[in-house]
Amino acid sequence: MRIYDSLTRETREFVPIVPGHATIYVCGQTVYDAPHLGHVRKDVGFDIVVRWLEASGLKVTYVRNITDIDDKIIARARELREPIGSFTERMIARTRDDYAALGLRPPDHEPRATEYVGEMLDLAGALVKGGYAYAEGDLFYAVRKFAGYGKLSRRRLDDLRSGERVDIDGRKRDPLDFVLWKAAKPDEPEDAKWASPWGSGRPGWHLECSAMAKALLGETIDIHGGGPDLRFPHHENEIAQSEAANGQPLAHWWMHVGQLDFGGEKMSKSLGNFVTLRDAVEKHSGEVVRFFFVRSHYRSPIGFTESGLSEAAAALSRLATALEAHEPDGLPLDWTEPHADAFRAEMDNDFNTPGAVAVLFDLLRELNRSGSPLLARQLKGLCGVLRIGARAAPEESDPEVLALVAARDTARRARDFAEADRLRGLLESRGFQVLDGADGTRIRRG
Repeated sequence: MRIYDSLTRETREFVPIVPGHATIYVCGQTVYDAPHLGHVRKDVGFDIVVRWLEASGLKVTYVRNITDIDDKIIARARELREPIGSFTERMIARTRDDYAALGLRPPDHEPRATEYVGEMLDLAGALVKGGYAYAEGDLFYAVRKFAGYGKLSRRRLDDLRSGERVDIDGRKRDPLDFVLWKAAKPDEPEDAKWASPWGSGRPGWHLECSAMAKALLGETIDIHGGGPDLRFPHHENEIAQSEAANGQPLAHWWMHVGQLDFGGEKMSKSLGNFVTLRDAVEKHSGEVVRFFFVRSHYRSPIGFTESGLSEAAAALSRLATALEAHEPDGLPLDWTEPHADAFRAEMDNDFNTPGAVAVLFDLLRELNRSGSPLLARQLKGLCGVLRIGARAAPEESDPEVLALVAARDTARRARDFAEADRLRGLLESRGFQVLDGADGTRIRRG
């Protein structure tokens, strides 16, 4: 298996630090609003990565964090006159519900920033002790103290200008220095503040991931990933923090998913050019949205169009029709069969899903000519690896089905009957009868 590394710009054979066990940390959402398709582009990409590593026989520990405190969250909770904790809890539940419709494997750990403030303070303290940080109201990281700064983005310090989330601040010794600990403002709520050696405040955005990755996976991990906009400054800053504090590489592989564009620009809430995941799923289905992304290589930029989703729906329908029309022979997927072998070769080549999908349609054409139960079994099994086509009949124990059941119970307890009805519809669309009882939602195959 060979994986492209964004830091070295090379595709290298993947050899995990611990034989047989891959560790992955992916930067997750800042939960100030519901997820849109730009977020999902990244998470479908890493869902494919994790599932293929597991299908290849590796144990995977997958961490995807949640940023549940920042300026946008504080502002939104204040606007809604809601405590920050209850607001972020709603947004997290909404995200998990929406992601379940796409067949995303839940991470093994989903740490929230507010749960790891102690670890962040320890890391910041180590940077102060090492001479990498200084306090001027806020606590800042001095980027020129770290000799390797810029190695991920291939930027020289003297050529860098202020970028995303890098503000000009007269208290900084260098405009590129970034905040490790943000001092509390007088008008900020108490649930947005923590005590620290540098005064009451909260952690900087970059500090969060360095601390949580170390706490859950160790000083060096196999794969660290995120969206394309995180390469600089977020991931560059993570490297500077972690490697200065720990004296070890933060990750052996850096992976960045390609950008999703809408109308020629990055899909973004700040630009107002976005489509929420829920709207897309309700219009096209979660499986269609997933397949729209799977048809492109995870590193390739994608332009979002309704016609692109319609094309994905039509192609997916061809697979689903064949799976319904042809009865598999009931045996396990045979990886020595030529189509499966070709599929594996594509996926081992930096998770080349377009090549793998091409193999599926080659197999589909041969199945439609021959009607072979063996080929039907192979098509069903390979579609299952990508979580497409064969997902039409999930089991009652499927984690995504269980997540929908749990979300519906939560909605019913909150007397949010519109949401409970929507979740009933999602379960029924997967072929289940939904039965309500005193002990909560029960399902059975319809």
